[in-house]
Amino acid sequence: MTNFLPSPFEPAPWLPNGHFQSVFASLFMPVKLPKYRRELLDLPDGDIIAADWIDGPADAPLVVLIHGMEGSSESRYARLLMNESHHRGWRGVVLHMRSCGGLMNRLRQFYHAGFYQDIEYFLDTLLPSRGIHQKVYLLGVSLGGSQVAHYLARGNARERVKAAVIISAPLDLAASADFMSIGFSRRYVAKFRNSLLKKYHLKSELIDDANMAKRLARAKTFWDLDNAATAPIHGFRDAAHYYAEMSAKNCLKDIPVSTLYLASRDDPFVPEASMPQDSMGSRHFASLLTEQGGHVGFVDRLGKSWMVSTVFKFLTSV
Repeated sequence: MTNFLPSPFEPAPWLPNGHFQSVFASLFMPVKLPKYRRELLDLPDGDIIAADWIDGPADAPLVVLIHGMEGSSESRYARLLMNESHHRGWRGVVLHMRSCGGLMNRLRQFYHAGFYQDIEYFLDTLLPSRGIHQKVYLLGVSLGGSQVAHYLARGNARERVKAAVIISAPLDLAASADFMSIGFSRRYVAKFRNSLLKKYHLKSELIDDANMAKRLARAKTFWDLDNAATAPIHGFRDAAHYYAEMSAKNCLKDIPVSTLYLASRDDPFVPEASMPQDSMGSRHFASLLTEQGGHVGFVDRLGKSWMVSTVFKFLTSV
């Protein structure tokens, strides 16, 4: 790995638990929107996604960020990480999942936790075709972290990635789905349900399943959501099949480049028991777990993001 030594995290005392950290960081933390340059990318299978760039010198380091479920380049964590890239004189790009970033994709499928093929095309084919042969820094947040883990283990990461950080990612999908089926965490499901339901109506002719909207509308848990939409749209028998096949915990040992898993033990999306406590059998993988910080929160006592400074400290230590 590296000589990486993170600074201690001192959480904001006015955000007393993981829910407060998560909600504040997601909805209320003041972060300016970077000056993105949008590019539409045509994919080999005929689909389309959006990439939002932070430009910089051609020889500057390049940070590639994969956002979380129903997120985008406008998500506060994306703003924070891209602003920091710009501040350092680096380049950055938020690669959107299919149907995200305000751009509806053309094909039937959307995305899921194990879908890494768009990352693979972008890093392994598109960038080299443009003369960008340098290794990149690859970041994945929440569900995007799961996709990044799959790419690192199965793609051409050894040649294309210098270092990676996986942030607040659910690595055991069934465990996270169970965890979010109880207590206050159930309230987060409604946000994702409503977003997916809107997308279903936009793509109902392509999906061609008259009962899917009804099942989505009734969904109260991630098991319901994934049984209703994610599994059937993407060729899985049901949610259990999807979770078993696409949980990133199965591929961590195969990651060949320096990778940090960053999460908080009080994450309301990811149960602590499912978080890697050590190297998971890989000399390239390390886990950093804080006691507090929520889901992609990590707001310190000054109201700033400890996550951002920690991520870039790790990247520059490689």
